[in-house]
Amino acid sequence: METENIKYHPPTNTYIVRRGSYFEDDIVIQGNLLTGSNVNFWGSLYVSGELEMGKCNNVKSSVIANSALVGPNCHVGENIEVNYDLLVLDNTIIENEATSYGNMKIRPGCSINYARSEGLLEIVGKAEIKKVESGTKVIVRTE
Repeated sequence: METENIKYHPPTNTYIVRRGSYFEDDIVIQGNLLTGSNVNFWGSLYVSGELEMGKCNNVKSSVIANSALVGPNCHVGENIEVNYDLLVLDNTIIENEATSYGNMKIRPGCSINYARSEGLLEIVGKAEIKKVESGTKVIVRTE
């Protein structure tokens, strides 16, 4: 799967998406995914490896990945679910549920409807999280 907007790096099994790209359908990546800034996914995003989203990315539906770093000022229209660690950077909005089967770290300015982590949930600074699953270990600290 290599187009003008997606390049493949075989030694690391990583797909790299150019900044400003958009995709109308659901995207399934068998490997790692690294996106530039201002990338729009109008469907869902499925990544079998690590996901690193650049700043100002927009996913209209859900995100499923092995582990994820969500860049600043991103927007996820539904859920994000990762098998290991999830890092959500500043001012990101997740409309519904953020689920991590490892640790989750949420930076200042983020807005999440529901957070669930089997490991630690670390909240840094002022973040809006409407609900946290019962039994989740939470650490709250200033920057």
